[in-house]
Amino acid sequence: MRDFDMVMDVQGIVRVVIGYSKIPDADGELHLEVEYRLKPLNLEFLQKLYNISPNDPDYGVRDLIDCYPINAEQAKTLQPYVIDGVIDLEKYDFMLECYQI
Repeated sequence: MRDFDMVMDVQGIVRVVIGYSKIPDADGELHLEVEYRLKPLNLEFLQKLYNISPNDPDYGVRDLIDCYPINAEQAKTLQPYVIDGVIDLEKYDFMLECYQI
C-alpha cells in the first residue's frame, strides 16, 4: 500500500468530482452533469496535488473544503480513485468538491 492510499482525510467528509456543462444555458448558468464519488484519499496527497500548505490558516483551503478545478494532470492522478466514472475533461469542466456526512 502506498502512503497516500491510507485513509487520513478530514473526518466526516466525502470527496467527489463533479462535471459541469461547458456551454451555459440561456441564463448563463453551467449545470451539474455528472458526479462521481472518490475512494478515500490522504489529505496530504490532495494538498500536494493542489500545492496547498498544510499550515494554511484557512481550514477551507488547508483541508480542501473549498471547490477546486481539475486540470489534465490532476485528472490523471485522481482517476484511479474515481468510483464508477471517468474524468472526461473534453466533455465536462470538473471540480474537486466535498460533502459533509
